[in-house]
Amino acid sequence: MTRYARVRRSFGVLLALGVGAGGAGYAQGGGAPPPPITLSAAEQARLGVQTQILSAAPAPQGHASTARVLDPGPLIQLDADLAAASASLAASRAEASRTRQLYAQDRTASARALEMAEAQAQADLQRVSGAQRRLLLEWGEGVAHLPERRRVALLNDLAHVRSELVRIELPPEAPVPPAGAVVRLRSAAATMQAKVLGMLPVADPRLQTRGVLAELSGSQAQLAVGQMLSAQLPAPASAAGVILPRGALLREGSQVWAYVQTGPATFVRREVTGFQPLTAGWFVSGGFVPGERVVAAGAAALLGVEAPAGGGD
Repeated sequence: MTRYARVRRSFGVLLALGVGAGGAGYAQGGGAPPPPITLSAAEQARLGVQTQILSAAPAPQGHASTARVLDPGPLIQLDADLAAASASLAASRAEASRTRQLYAQDRTASARALEMAEAQAQADLQRVSGAQRRLLLEWGEGVAHLPERRRVALLNDLAHVRSELVRIELPPEAPVPPAGAVVRLRSAAATMQAKVLGMLPVADPRLQTRGVLAELSGSQAQLAVGQMLSAQLPAPASAAGVILPRGALLREGSQVWAYVQTGPATFVRREVTGFQPLTAGWFVSGGFVPGERVVAAGAAALLGVEAPAGGGD
């Protein structure tokens, strides 16, 4: 068997990388770096190996996504339910306290009346807790953990159409934006800015993506409920780097790799970490430098050549 025997098997590890593929990056492997492999020019031509020089690229501005204007009605109703439950709890606790005092002082209140008053207070406490849990499960910490005055102000603004809530889909590879971060939104008529409140717990049923809840306020809050928008999520500060072509990327084990040509006949497999998928390829700010040559075609064939050096199946 020749050293190319595993080339056909290795083509199965070549990544089919779409725009939203991948994640925030793969952890750096803990083992020794892969050994270099040597191929003559004739062998490279036979395997279809082609290289590309990497050029410097600025850090991306952010992750592109989509957004949708949410109906605030369910949130307003849930907050009203919570307010009603809280008022009932305050009243039932006061009644239980009065009944307890009367029972302790001169038994003018019966033990049964005390039990009923305490049971009512406990039932009202459960209603409050249930409404708070629903608020957290349906709208996330960004709304549930707002200070009461801030939440009341937000709901008033929503009711008077001075603010709107927007769900922004979070691509799998995008970092979670912190509360207060600004997201750019664009409709057919205008560009707007929304402020992040937090993450939404429920995934989009069609896209299966997590959602970011943001508040659009002021004169911009004139969009119809359900309207779709394009969004630009903020990106963390990042140094300039390079864009690896998609043909250079392959998966081996749990990591993503690319081959770098270190000499006319020498190639080294290098791990790709901290990547950000773009239309043109994957942006990385570390591990690869401008001027290096990467294998843009034939990477899987090189892995087939390298695999026998690592031992048997």
